[in-house]
Amino acid sequence: MSRRDWLIVAGIAALGLALRLLAAQGALWLDEAWSATTAHDVGTPLGVFLEINHDNNHHLNTLWLQLVGLDAPPMLQRGLSILTGTLAIPVAAMIAARQGKAAALAAALLFAVSPLLVTYGAEARGYAPMVLMLLVTVLLVANWLDDPSQRAPAIPIGLAVLLGMFSQLTMAFGLAALALWVGWTLYRNRPPREASVAAARILLPVIVPAIAVLAIIFGAARAAGTGMRLGNYEPFSLTVFADGWGAMLLTAFGGPLALVAAILLSAPPDTPSPQDGPARDRVFFLLALLIPFGIALLQVANSGAPRYHLLSGLGAMMLVAMHSGPRLAPGRASRLPVGAALALVTIAALITDNRIIANRRADPAPVIDSLIAAQESEIAVERDRSTAILRMAAASRHLPLTVIEGPCPATRFWFVDRDGDAPFPDPAVRCDNPYHVVAEGHPTGLSGTHWKLYERGPLAPQ
Repeated sequence: MSRRDWLIVAGIAALGLALRLLAAQGALWLDEAWSATTAHDVGTPLGVFLEINHDNNHHLNTLWLQLVGLDAPPMLQRGLSILTGTLAIPVAAMIAARQGKAAALAAALLFAVSPLLVTYGAEARGYAPMVLMLLVTVLLVANWLDDPSQRAPAIPIGLAVLLGMFSQLTMAFGLAALALWVGWTLYRNRPPREASVAAARILLPVIVPAIAVLAIIFGAARAAGTGMRLGNYEPFSLTVFADGWGAMLLTAFGGPLALVAAILLSAPPDTPSPQDGPARDRVFFLLALLIPFGIALLQVANSGAPRYHLLSGLGAMMLVAMHSGPRLAPGRASRLPVGAALALVTIAALITDNRIIANRRADPAPVIDSLIAAQESEIAVERDRSTAILRMAAASRHLPLTVIEGPCPATRFWFVDRDGDAPFPDPAVRCDNPYHVVAEGHPTGLSGTHWKLYERGPLAPQ
């Protein structure tokens, strides 16, 4: 690719950065808020590794939240994800570039505008750093597979795996797909003994750091006597699994019509690129299809959460880019329909991004605005899990907030949150006092919490 082509990639990355900055507005939602409060409460970096022992602890992100502080602006608290989510755009282009300029530009564009990546690249969680580190690992391994006689880049690979695993443990699914791809590539083209030696050279820097991270995290949980605690546990069912995987795919491309276009674009081209090297698309095929098959086969709990299928979406986007690229070559009859399909996906993604940006994950900041306007600093919650949301929203506005977690007294304001389509109290009564709704928020997309703010007293007559 020419310098001009990489300048175009840089421009696309700037678009991706702008979308993430816009999507990062608003107070922290539930998972983000609990990450920030636990980061503050443990006090030290060592405490992040030894004391939290919860699946909501994405270590690298927790360290970042501890560094910037509890009362930092929400956009700064999301800064690590914004940065790493943006850097993933050119790295995806570098991987796809072996399929040609069009594939690289398509990969950059999909990673920049995908609502799935815009969402996780604009919230204070570990998913965006994990995606970046997995892509870096794939790039390093793919470049080595082009010439396995060269020295394996063990230190860069090991560092990327360490950072990725400490960002989010679902990186392990991606590393399993990577290992299968390496084995398939080497044993297909070399004698077994030679292939085994080569595989060990490149996979040891992957496996050893990954096992070390798992040993540290689960060893700390066992030593604390708590085990690894889960914020939510939902048993596996095929219906739940299909809902989670389907929601992820729809969000990845922006809607049903865009998903249909993406499926058509992901079909392998009839004339693969002569620069394909060790078939880089194979690792993304494994991510897109083998990971969800493995989750279903093992009946992994919480499979209804779209975030657990994030790497499958990443693989699907890369397949679309790498397989549509050769069809966009000058003179190909498929150039116009493929270009139109990519344009459809891009437009659908941007429309969905706009909805997410406007919604702000059902921004809880209006709750604090209502308290300030009423000159109140006390609020009751129905469930103690809501405390972190209000605590973080108040900290960003420097409001000294008192949260009442017990069933009484009947404070003036009462905050109630719900998941999915669970109903809100109707009529709303607390400590035998009626309440009416004064503000509410309902999330659009994959992140956020439904909430309503109630004020004591019957609804005024109209």
